[in-house]
Amino acid sequence: MKTRLCILSLIVLILLVGCSRKELKVPLEDIGMVDSMAFDYIDENEMRLTVAIPQYSPEAEQDTQNFSITTDLVSSGIVKIEKQSDKKIVFNQLRVVLVNEDFARKGNVRKIIQHLYRNAEVGNKVLIAVVKDNAEAILKGDYPDKPNINFYLNDLLEPSINTAFNPNTNIHDFMYTITNPVIDTILPYIEKRGDKLEVEGVAIFKGNQMHELIKPEEALVIQALNGRKNLAPLHLELNAGHGEEKLMIDLIESSVKKESNKNVNSPKLTVFLTIKGTLSEYKGKRESHLFTVESISDLEKDVNKQLEQDIGNFLERLNKAEVDPAGLSEEFRMYSHGKWTTEKTRALISKLDVKVHVKTSIISTGTLK
Repeated sequence: MKTRLCILSLIVLILLVGCSRKELKVPLEDIGMVDSMAFDYIDENEMRLTVAIPQYSPEAEQDTQNFSITTDLVSSGIVKIEKQSDKKIVFNQLRVVLVNEDFARKGNVRKIIQHLYRNAEVGNKVLIAVVKDNAEAILKGDYPDKPNINFYLNDLLEPSINTAFNPNTNIHDFMYTITNPVIDTILPYIEKRGDKLEVEGVAIFKGNQMHELIKPEEALVIQALNGRKNLAPLHLELNAGHGEEKLMIDLIESSVKKESNKNVNSPKLTVFLTIKGTLSEYKGKRESHLFTVESISDLEKDVNKQLEQDIGNFLERLNKAEVDPAGLSEEFRMYSHGKWTTEKTRALISKLDVKVHVKTSIISTGTLK
């Protein structure tokens, strides 16, 4: 009996050893780590795929190696690129994905982002942006004062207190909003000017396609309505009967409260927005008077009126377009029974009546001129 057990154990051991073949590991110098990807629209069936791979070898003539191919699928495009490259293509270091405006409006951004989202090599913090013209040209462009296009793009799109295009810019947030029936996706919009890249606006998606382009300062309103506590500097032009007035409020802290009538058939929403910050700069006739509590209080009232008007007009424009990047329909969904759909959001937003009340507190003043 013991002999049989020993023979059986030996056979099992031999089989296990035979099955546990060592995984072939690729040397680091034979790996091409994709840092940035770009997608350009060709037609309904094909797209232009470009990848940027940093070169760390001191013998490399360029710091970035680019490959571009025409393909119908992301995966088949990667196979084509591997045939052109002398290295194995991996996505562990992917940081930025660019899509040109035509692709955002006519193509299916959701499909390619979903493909990357499901790839175990790709992290959730990969940043996404829409490009005005040609995304391939962005990756292959010459930027003399920047050491590397990959770091340049990553730094440009990273969340900053001075930018108003976040928080929905990475893959995880994109997939969350694109599949959420009560909120529409927003992405930063990049334009190439000479040898510089600039965030010129914010692209609002309606479903899977880009629908409208708004200004960065309008995206600030979306952030405030979404409940972001710290906002980018706010630039305002006042029309309060004191001639031309321009001011900048910095170091803004905000809070928002929303109250709905809970009626999806005749929806009404009241928004209470409170902001507190420093008057960092002012230009206008009241310059010499902004040193008393009374004068600051009058300015705060004028700022309130201007913001209420600007935010109201902005939300009215979005409602006519039936897009909801601020997620206002959530204030009605939570009181609704049954499954909530994107169609319900569109119908509700199109007839939503919004009243905005702003309370501004200027806690100090900076440069006045």
